[in-house]
Amino acid sequence: MGKASDRKSGRPSASADIVKKSTVPEDDGHLLLSFRHAQPRFGIEQLNERQRSEFLLKWFKRCAFSWTELGTHTKHGLGYEMLPKSSFRPKIPDALTRTKYMVFRHDGNLPFAGFKAGDVFYVLWVEAKFNELYKH
Repeated sequence: MGKASDRKSGRPSASADIVKKSTVPEDDGHLLLSFRHAQPRFGIEQLNERQRSEFLLKWFKRCAFSWTELGTHTKHGLGYEMLPKSSFRPKIPDALTRTKYMVFRHDGNLPFAGFKAGDVFYVLWVEAKFNELYKH
């Protein structure tokens, strides 16, 4: 945060200058997360407080790795598995033509699934209760 005199004078603080000067290249191999395509009844709002916390903490840990590095982790750890679209119980949005979806775990073995485009993982479904998303 800038000095009080900077705020009063209207000059940007030093930290604002740093943010403006730093750039993060797109598709740099590191994870980005989006809920843009999250489906009704399978979003973050259906999770309890502990589950939301676990989701966030595990994603934070995953962000220390590139997509390539993450592929070496186990599916019940920080890694993922690919499941065919026929495995999922909820209706898949018509606009999505993928044959497989990525599945990560958030709270214990509860899954959340979606797809990767570039470096962005788009969450479609987050399971709050075991066996809602697919039969385990």
